[in-house]
Amino acid sequence: MTRLPAIAAVVLLAAGGALYYARGRATPPPPETAATDTEEWLDNLYSQNPREVEAASEEVAALGARALPVVQTVLRDPDAEAERIKAALKAAGIIGQAAAPAIPEVAGLLIEPAVTSEAAIALSYMGREALPPLRDALRSDDAIVRRESLRSIGKLKDRAPLDLALVLPLLIAGMSDRDPSVRAVGATYLGIIHDGPEEAVPALTAGLADPDAEVRRASAAALGSFGEAANPALPALRKASTDRNEDVAREAGRTIVKLQGK
Repeated sequence: MTRLPAIAAVVLLAAGGALYYARGRATPPPPETAATDTEEWLDNLYSQNPREVEAASEEVAALGARALPVVQTVLRDPDAEAERIKAALKAAGIIGQAAAPAIPEVAGLLIEPAVTSEAAIALSYMGREALPPLRDALRSDDAIVRRESLRSIGKLKDRAPLDLALVLPLLIAGMSDRDPSVRAVGATYLGIIHDGPEEAVPALTAGLADPDAEVRRASAAALGSFGEAANPALPALRKASTDRNEDVAREAGRTIVKLQGK
């Protein structure tokens, strides 16, 4: 009789073990968390492997606005490494106008030297609401911030799109900036937009006499995109075709040929 309780205990333990095993087999293992997946696409956006970058970019594009919380979390993290911030900025640009809620965070990074260019590029894809912070950044004491912001305003003109009246005065004002790299960007994007010749052509004609050779070259090239509307600049272009800088002289000569149709 003393063996019965022991046998019963063994039977109960065996049954309990079988039930636990069955439950374990019936319950699937927990899926990978969103954070793990996120780490992968975010990290791969700045991978050295082009295929990984392409795949990550496609994943972000498919996620769209659903990727935005992760992007904003990184951008708000004061301890985030520069490469991780660059990845988040790239993601914001891929998301595009759907990433507009992140404009304050992206704009706040314009003043960070390590990511100024990436922040400006992202803003150029993020829609009309990106114009005010980019315009404000043109008042920065940092020439790089002004240059990259002006460049992104030029890109935003067609990407948003923006009315010419909002962009043209900013590009023309950029041609009077104290830094030559900003002036060169202003000239370049006046040529890319090639609209508003009444204001743009005189500004570019003045640019042919700029102290900086790159500004002169960019002005000569930009005038070539205006067609007959740039004919008033021909005397200045002929003078520029004898510029001491070979690149300037060559570009002015090309533009003269374009305008004269020869």
